[in-house]
Amino acid sequence: MTASRTSADRLVRRILEDIEPRLDLQHVARMRERQRAALNYEPLDVPPLVCYVPYEGSDFAPYPYPEAFADPAKMMVNELLLGFTSIFHAVGLRDDTPYTLRPNLGIGVIASMFGSKIRLVENNMPWAGSLGGIEKMRALADAPLPAVRSGLGQRVVDQYAYYHEALTEYPNCRAAFEITFPDMQSPFDTAELLWGSSIFTALIEDEDLVRSVLEKVADQMLAFYRYVEPMVQESLRPDVHYQHACAFKGRLLLRCDSVLLMSPRMYRQIVVPVEARMAHDLGGIGIHFCGDGQHQVDNMLSIPGLQSLDLGQPEMMDMDAVYRKAAAHRVALVRVTVPDRELTARRVRSRFPAGVILIYKATSVTDARRAWQEYSE
Repeated sequence: MTASRTSADRLVRRILEDIEPRLDLQHVARMRERQRAALNYEPLDVPPLVCYVPYEGSDFAPYPYPEAFADPAKMMVNELLLGFTSIFHAVGLRDDTPYTLRPNLGIGVIASMFGSKIRLVENNMPWAGSLGGIEKMRALADAPLPAVRSGLGQRVVDQYAYYHEALTEYPNCRAAFEITFPDMQSPFDTAELLWGSSIFTALIEDEDLVRSVLEKVADQMLAFYRYVEPMVQESLRPDVHYQHACAFKGRLLLRCDSVLLMSPRMYRQIVVPVEARMAHDLGGIGIHFCGDGQHQVDNMLSIPGLQSLDLGQPEMMDMDAVYRKAAAHRVALVRVTVPDRELTARRVRSRFPAGVILIYKATSVTDARRAWQEYSE
């Protein structure tokens, strides 16, 4: 793919030209080793700390999300400036943040391949519409797998091509950046997008059909994973990948938010088997969820091949209890938060001696510098 040198493409190169000389590749190597060691429960002075830093400045301006959704260059601008953290600022902070770029197309990538209509509303992430009706679900379960470039699949491929082309002239950026997988959700979360909320009654009324749909979605996820895997550029593969500006252990991060809405028994009997199959086929997975998922943690930890849990809202749970259970299985916990007053080496080391990656949500670049300095000292 040849860059068109649009105004967005020129802006990408201006940002990269600013970042390129500021990158410290020795620091990057140390940061990667700390994250890998933490995920493997190896001894460390303190767990890695990733600071989520907001973008500040007037030299460069991000684009409204709908424009970035439609234009690979504009998306790269936003990933460099915004993302889960601002790479533009993180390279100067030199904390434990990996510099990650992903095709940030929202939760509907796999659902779109099955015919879900993707809709953009104002400056928000995309909505994925349900197909509607149980007959549509029966047809989906019986149909062949869709093409991996259907729906948003081609848009993902175009984004990868642009990332690789744009980085060609910037060797430091090419060496330091992690080009990651897109959000592929999980079998149940994608099935819920396609089916709609009535999937929760179908768990009782038509369990066999739910299982069939979950298996079909899992097959599509695996096919798409294998198709785009050569386009991904990550330094610690195959066992460690990146999402949400953090490393996680596992080949793919399954987003399992919707399973928090069902009983532990139902999750264990209907959903866990297909997640376990994916873990086996891939050679290991991580699981993400937002909210209080403490009632499902035992089920998740029972999955052979689960290697990490990525926590969207850890403050909603008893993290000491979750950590004890996870540590017993050597499952790493990623994106753990602690109160600001406890963000010191002594307190963190005594509470989480290994197997944890912390995050700090800074309110400004200055706040991030303060927190990192206090923590690292």
